[in-house]
Amino acid sequence: MKGKIWIDGHLMILRGREMSPQNCPYAQRHTPCGDWCPLFGEPYPHTERANPTNGLDRRMVETGQTVLMLCQTALIFDEFTDEREGGND
Repeated sequence: MKGKIWIDGHLMILRGREMSPQNCPYAQRHTPCGDWCPLFGEPYPHTERANPTNGLDRRMVETGQTVLMLCQTALIFDEFTDEREGGND
């Protein structure tokens, strides 16, 4: 999945060939999902266990994906850009 946080803080996800703004399903009106919401997390690198079959090996490795925590779910992106000032570009 490909996504970005637009310069104004709104979440955009690639749908077909276009980046589409995502709306909050819990807002009373047509409200974009974005960093204005206290439940909108900051993106961070996705990690997983280096050796999931060995219960004693607790090492973690980055997968190259990005996680974005939202109010009801976590989205995992293969490609992600944060276009806000100070974002990961």
